[in-house]
Amino acid sequence: MILPQLRLDVQISAHREEDEDYLVLHDPFDVADGPIMLHADMFEVLAACDGMTSTNDLARAAGVDPDGAEIHRVILFVRQLEELGFFEGGVAADRQQEALRHWNSLPSRPMTCAGQTYPEDAEQFEKFCREDLGIRRWDGQAPSHVVEESAVPHVALIPHIDFRVAPKVYGEAFSAIAASPANLVVMIGTSHYWSDHPVIVSNKPFETPLGQLPVIDHDMAVPEADIAHKPEHSLELHAVALKYLWPNRDVAILPVLVTSAIFEEGAIETWTQRIRDVVDRSGRTPIWLISGDLAHIGRKFGDPVPATEIVADAQKSDVGLIDCLVNGALDGYRREIENCNNAFRVCGYAPTVLALTCVEPSTGRLCSYDVWHEEETQSAVSFAAIVWQK
Repeated sequence: MILPQLRLDVQISAHREEDEDYLVLHDPFDVADGPIMLHADMFEVLAACDGMTSTNDLARAAGVDPDGAEIHRVILFVRQLEELGFFEGGVAADRQQEALRHWNSLPSRPMTCAGQTYPEDAEQFEKFCREDLGIRRWDGQAPSHVVEESAVPHVALIPHIDFRVAPKVYGEAFSAIAASPANLVVMIGTSHYWSDHPVIVSNKPFETPLGQLPVIDHDMAVPEADIAHKPEHSLELHAVALKYLWPNRDVAILPVLVTSAIFEEGAIETWTQRIRDVVDRSGRTPIWLISGDLAHIGRKFGDPVPATEIVADAQKSDVGLIDCLVNGALDGYRREIENCNNAFRVCGYAPTVLALTCVEPSTGRLCSYDVWHEEETQSAVSFAAIVWQK
């Protein structure tokens, strides 16, 4: 028997409970049932589910009888996961088509992080943004940092890590853009769950606790890929914060997800022109928001050592990247990442390159920088907020 291939979009995370290690399987597109928790002993079996490895191969590697009880239990386990929709083809294929039909029928993009990353209730959400994140709405008087810079930001890099672990950075970032007169926000963010297209632009307005954010008219939607926006937090967190920042403004968004396929030959040039054309045709005043974090290090992200052992190196790399960005040296930023083969997994790489190629801003200003340590998984994520003028 050839073991089926585990779906590439299934998320696997580590969990520890009562001194036991577990794996949590979660489908961000809700095709498979779950999430489900498995004992960490099943990791080798899941790793073998690649569509090429046979049960005989697995038995030989484990030194057990291919017709014995151990392999029989593996077959039953795999069939259970298959019935739940975690493998390519079969049950999952039918469920994927139904999920896509349902998604395409929705008139707007529902919130997926509400109730966890931020409150769903409007009054509680406003209090959260005001008191927990410290976002300062513009009151008609230019904030002191804008006066000092003598211009309002035209582009901003803002994280998409959980609001609750980065309140200071979010507060500084959104407060810094509050005085912008923009009525079009071009949101360019990391695609965490979809990699088949360089860019996925949605036509669906975004729901927030304070009402909808409409999408500007454009001709860039790819219907079969739009479901990539369903679980994606990288744009949602920006959207809800924007609605708080400018609750009564007639503002529209252009929600753009970017994958690593943007680095294929000609893709950056093609999409830069297409996005610029849509912005120009809108006749609106834009601000460009890049949604991206910096380093992702530690065991959760595949490093063989805890984040504490390599965080100093990651922060040194961050300093170099931030220096390139604030000085408008996009080529230098790309070289820094490519020369180390993106060893620190900068997930904001693709959207940052696309956005700054579109805008070509002047020198920038670092608003804030921080590192979040997830002790449970011995991992860490760094992130920064940077703003640029025209």
